[in-house]
Amino acid sequence: MSKTGRFSTYHIPDEGVWYTPGEIVRIDQSRLQVQIVKDPAGDHEVYSCRQATEYAGSQLLRIGLRKNALADRGERSSPPGLHIV
Repeated sequence: MSKTGRFSTYHIPDEGVWYTPGEIVRIDQSRLQVQIVKDPAGDHEVYSCRQATEYAGSQLLRIGLRKNALADRGERSSPPGLHIV
């Protein structure tokens, strides 16, 4: 992960999963790896997704994330069929 201004940029393996700007995700980070998981209740919003061409011969995606504005305001919506009490 690298910081670009106030937004985070993650370089993850390109496993054929692309992220659309505006998509809500969560970050699962272990000691060895970072995974970005599509999750409507996540804390981050994708603002960019592209192949990391700055690394010759790599199979990486460069994912730009920012904090999810709805999560900051506590306005997350629950997924269909899930009732939060």
